[in-house]
Amino acid sequence: DKMGLGDLAATYFAHYTILTYLALAMAAIVSSASLATGWGEPVAGVAAALLVYPIAEYGLHRWVLHGRFLYRWAWTARVWKRIHYDHHQNPHDLLVLFGALYTTLPAILAATLPVGWLVGGAPGAFAALATGLLAFAGYEFCHCVQHLPYTPKSRWLREIKRRHLA
Repeated sequence: DKMGLGDLAATYFAHYTILTYLALAMAAIVSSASLATGWGEPVAGVAAALLVYPIAEYGLHRWVLHGRFLYRWAWTARVWKRIHYDHHQNPHDLLVLFGALYTTLPAILAATLPVGWLVGGAPGAFAALATGLLAFAGYEFCHCVQHLPYTPKSRWLREIKRRHLA
């Protein structure tokens, strides 16, 4: 079966994890705006998250999820199996296509809140968190494109899909 863009968007926006990321991002934006004394703190938080979050996300995926140590210990093997192994076994299964909130949210919080706080206090931390949540939601959309039976019109997304599936 082939999906159109509408089908892809409906699948994406219907998933509880995406709705959670978007709701939390909105709450973080409102919190940042209500605590900020000007534009500087939130902008600094967004900038810090844009610099740090992609590196943290890549490092976590590349060296932790594709590493060899998580599945070696019983207390981490079950989590690794859910968040990575099951996904690679059946990447079209919506139950494992999207990241599990109990693993993604702590990673997003850890990668964004400290750097946001460092550069902009509480308003910067909330702005950084919103940035991380929205970035991960965007990543999850691209991830849907890569695994669901949708052929992107964008040459860039087609190339990402080809590389990811390789």
